[in-house]
Amino acid sequence: MDGNMSLRRMSAGVFMACLLCILGLTPLPFVAAENEAGNTFHTDGRITGYSSNGVDNHSRQWTIEEGQWTSLVLECQQCTAEINLAGTNYQTENILTVQATANGTVTLSINSPLEENVYYSLIESIDESFPTVRPSPSEAVVPRTIEHCSDINECIQPTKGHLNGVPNGEYSSPDFTTGIHELAGSEYVAFSVEAGDTLELQGMHATNDLKISIYFQQNLTETLYDDELIHAQGLSASIHGESGFWFFEDSGRVVVKIETSLPHTAWAIKTMLYAHNASLQLTESSENMHFAGHHSTTVMLAMNDTEKFTFEPLFTNTSITVDQLVGGTWILGAQKNITPDPTYTFYPYPNISAVRVHFDSPVHYVTLLVEDFSDFGSGHEAPSVRPLSLQSDNSSWPLMNLDSGPVGGEMTLAVHDTADVYRLEVNGWVESKHIIRLTLESMSIEQFELEVWSIDQESWGVIDSRRSTYSNGKIQTSLEVGPGTHFLRVALVDASNNTPHPWGEDAPALAYLLSSTYSVIDEGEEPYFPPDENAQKWGVRARFFLGSLFLLPVLYFGLIQYRNSKTAREFSKKSEQLAWFKSQLDSGETTPKQSRANLARALQAVSLLSWDEANSAWGKPDLDYRTDSVAMAVWKLDERLAKSEGAIPLMVGIHIVEGHWDLAALRFDAPVGQAWNVENVEPRFLNRGEEVFLDTMAKGNRTFIMAEISGTATAVDIELNGRMDGEPSAARIPSTLHIQSLEEE
Repeated sequence: MDGNMSLRRMSAGVFMACLLCILGLTPLPFVAAENEAGNTFHTDGRITGYSSNGVDNHSRQWTIEEGQWTSLVLECQQCTAEINLAGTNYQTENILTVQATANGTVTLSINSPLEENVYYSLIESIDESFPTVRPSPSEAVVPRTIEHCSDINECIQPTKGHLNGVPNGEYSSPDFTTGIHELAGSEYVAFSVEAGDTLELQGMHATNDLKISIYFQQNLTETLYDDELIHAQGLSASIHGESGFWFFEDSGRVVVKIETSLPHTAWAIKTMLYAHNASLQLTESSENMHFAGHHSTTVMLAMNDTEKFTFEPLFTNTSITVDQLVGGTWILGAQKNITPDPTYTFYPYPNISAVRVHFDSPVHYVTLLVEDFSDFGSGHEAPSVRPLSLQSDNSSWPLMNLDSGPVGGEMTLAVHDTADVYRLEVNGWVESKHIIRLTLESMSIEQFELEVWSIDQESWGVIDSRRSTYSNGKIQTSLEVGPGTHFLRVALVDASNNTPHPWGEDAPALAYLLSSTYSVIDEGEEPYFPPDENAQKWGVRARFFLGSLFLLPVLYFGLIQYRNSKTAREFSKKSEQLAWFKSQLDSGETTPKQSRANLARALQAVSLLSWDEANSAWGKPDLDYRTDSVAMAVWKLDERLAKSEGAIPLMVGIHIVEGHWDLAALRFDAPVGQAWNVENVEPRFLNRGEEVFLDTMAKGNRTFIMAEISGTATAVDIELNGRMDGEPSAARIPSTLHIQSLEEE
């Protein structure tokens, strides 16, 4: 078993960056944030101070029971704290620990005559009876409850400047253990742990010196860990102790020994437990990833042979091992110790498909940067030689466009890349002739050379070639070629001196830009293929047939628009249409189903009329409301028009006078009683619960809907919600529609 703390592996190279973690000091002014009141400091959900204006007191109050203790550590320039405990006043300017002799209320009041930041650490109540004799491994002890960290990314937040666990709440929360040494000596706290767990302890509050040791007990055996947390003196309010991490390979019991040399020492220790994640899953995407954990973390990542992985540990050094899956076989890597500066960059073997990465340290948080070093962004590392024959698959040779602006490539020296061969595809008629001009640019241009080959398309031999090196500030070459596949090569003049390091060792890449221009100097013989007579004849007929098919949707929608316009014109000449629908039902001339269909068509057509014409055609509304931006009207329909049994049909008209609404929704609100539920809507709009979603409504838009609502309420309020011109808006008809009274009528 290994109980080493993470801070023991810190290297001198990152000393300044990790100074706070090494010393274990986290001054509250740098992590505290003001609450809504504007003058109280909070750290991880715990009140840790306030900003004094020199006049007002800062106070807190809580209840306490007889025998419990209260402990305060105060830090300021000229402040005084007063604690009223069950009618007795106690004052201090730094440290105060008192015991309640009866049940009652505790009031804390802090005053400073200065405008200053006042920091304090407060344990409101300490009620514990930890044993002063260490239990034996076989002795039954009720362990203290401690929860596993459920989300490592919540428990560890590197934005706070450290990798310590982040507790939540006051010292009474499960993330802390508090105690009081009434006499000098030792007390023991027991926790249950499972195999693979990591326990983190950190002193947060101590009124005197404190020493923390760890025993692991299992069956009849006991092991004392060498690592200890020692505070030679009490902790001030703005200083935390260092964190310690202990890993347990087996399940058992942890006994934490807390020692002090002075009586009446109050303390609070952060106690957080992290479970070991033994799962190993393949992650396809490696973008913006990080890996956090304790003791050891193993991940499997998909990878190709033109990617490089840069691992950067935050705040602490980490041991890393990378295994590579090449051709279905795992190639084991060597363990390396990586630091924040410099970072570790990993280059893969050719034909790799995945890597298995192991991180080993008491606590680690490693970010991953994935970079592609393929040439031209093709996903391939350009080969260093030409294909051997015409039958070779040359798809892995990146294609260079004939007329291209600068495109980027690089000599990835880490993988001993010293030459790149690219493919040129020239299209033209037989016996045509073409000129290709190539230009190479680089910050290290004197180290490059450029060569281009004209290839015989039948024998695959070289017809002609040109080689160019650095001259007059640039590298340029040109070559006459025929149609087909040709190749160019970018290479280093002195390859051996650029790659003296072992393969895979990170080395600066030599980047370059390659551009080309293209011209035809002889078009050759144009092939002629006379068209077939049947193809011409049937091609003309097919074009006319397909063209007529494209007109069918236009004719259909034109017919629908004509019918709606005709219905709207007829509708505008009538009035009291809702009363007419009712009379048709009363006389039996139409069925409810026919009336619903007629009403649905009328709802679509009436939107083509003006707002006043539409209202006149329907008849007097039961509710009418108008503002500068929107007008609304409501009619209660005959219940026989409802499709859902027992539902109440309502017709609502909405006219957008000004503005542009989006995310619009119509709400049927029950002012008293159970909420309404929309059962059906015509025309078909999306609805849920008591709302109908209308979405977007522009200026001049008129919409009429029939909504069937069900419920036990006796009245309904109707309102329109949404965003008008990008701002949240609402329009509510001030009058309530009384359903019961209308039914009685």
